[in-house]
Amino acid sequence: MDEASLGTYFDALYQITLRISSSLDLENVLAYVTEEAAQAVAVKASSVRLLDEGGNRLEMRAVHGLSEEYLNKGPVYVDRSPVDQQILSGHASQLSNVATDHLFQYPEAAAREGIISVASVPLIAHGKSIGVLRVYSSTPREFSDADMMFLTAVADLAALAIENARLYTEIRTNYEDTMNTLWGEPPS
Repeated sequence: MDEASLGTYFDALYQITLRISSSLDLENVLAYVTEEAAQAVAVKASSVRLLDEGGNRLEMRAVHGLSEEYLNKGPVYVDRSPVDQQILSGHASQLSNVATDHLFQYPEAAAREGIISVASVPLIAHGKSIGVLRVYSSTPREFSDADMMFLTAVADLAALAIENARLYTEIRTNYEDTMNTLWGEPPS
């Protein structure tokens, strides 16, 4: 890996860390994470999908560079997506051609979107997979070890942001409940 690429990765990680540490607005932070990840790895697009409460479906939480048509292609059910099963078990994945790879759930939609290669890493919080960070390339691509390590670091930061937002919401709710118990419901 050349110094310029390494510098790009360090700069992106630094900027993501700054954004996470300065905001509890999860939507804003994840949108920034997807944009930085796509730019740093020099790909068409990036997304963050999180598991729903039942752990059955991956729901889009942030996206950069994908069309509405692609986003509306259909739900991503974990039991129908072997690649996401692999990722959620804690393993990074890359597919060199999603149009021909049986692991990818929507190859026709990906072809229409101009997506050829995909790299994905798990978002892990407290040792448990909570979602997937994915980058989409419009050219055939073999992602390097450095690319995958960078994406893993970004996913770890995104999982930290998600956990911070969850904890903040929980603390705020507990505080409000306590104040309402002590002082009664606030007037409307």
